[in-house]
Amino acid sequence: MNNLKQFSSSANGDRWFLDTDEATQQAVVLHKANDPSGGHETRTLVADFLNQRPFGPERDALISILGVGDDSADAAQDSYTSSSL
Repeated sequence: MNNLKQFSSSANGDRWFLDTDEATQQAVVLHKANDPSGGHETRTLVADFLNQRPFGPERDALISILGVGDDSADAAQDSYTSSSL
């Protein structure tokens, strides 16, 4: 996981990156928590990240860099899938 692309950061110092899992070659979101809260890192598949509720500004930032539409208001689109990205 060497090609980190930061796409969002929060006022408290949390940062979100787009990455590729070396083992599966799937796109993942890496969340790096700020140092005062422990600096923990979590990895989430992109499709799972886009479907997490409540939606936040980091989701909007990811949609922007991926160039996919935000169709969360479309009743025909239940959720994002790996194939829809």
